[in-house]
Amino acid sequence: MGAEDDSLNTSLAHIVLCCVAGRGISRMSGKSFTHPGMHANFFIHGVLGFLHYQSGVFNNDFKPAYAVSYKASRYLALPCLMADLYRGNNALSTIHLLSGIVPFALALSGEDNVQLGNLVIACNIISLCHYSMQNNREWGWYTAGAAVFAYILAPQMGPKVMYPLGLALMEYCAYRVFHIHYDAPPAR
Repeated sequence: MGAEDDSLNTSLAHIVLCCVAGRGISRMSGKSFTHPGMHANFFIHGVLGFLHYQSGVFNNDFKPAYAVSYKASRYLALPCLMADLYRGNNALSTIHLLSGIVPFALALSGEDNVQLGNLVIACNIISLCHYSMQNNREWGWYTAGAAVFAYILAPQMGPKVMYPLGLALMEYCAYRVFHIHYDAPPAR
């Protein structure tokens, strides 16, 4: 498998991420600014990832924009999801948003602290597990598992295609945390 095949496969994985995230954006409702954060973040990362890995075809370099979107997808998406899940509790919502903004701002300034970023990701995953247990949301557990895969396992596996596919899986599961509601059986 050559570099061109790897770039093509990674580009296709970013298209898959765009498609899954686009569905999340299209079904948005409410007036929360954090809820579109995760979906829009993944959609933009998917578009920039496609352009970055196909930059030879477009004869343009998208590496700087892709680097920013990579850091945003890593540090901001999960805190935005958690802030939206805790939107009834302003303190927890703010803490979750700030937990993502701090490592993202450090990364943008060139002082990327990987250990702090991993700690923030782990804390948000643990918080998602707590939320899922507290509110009986099984898709929250699936989202947490997908986040472990995307943020912890995929970067260690090697192929660049694993990260966008892990994000797509996380997006697919997170979308269902909000939209699966079981109605009571009809009265007889």
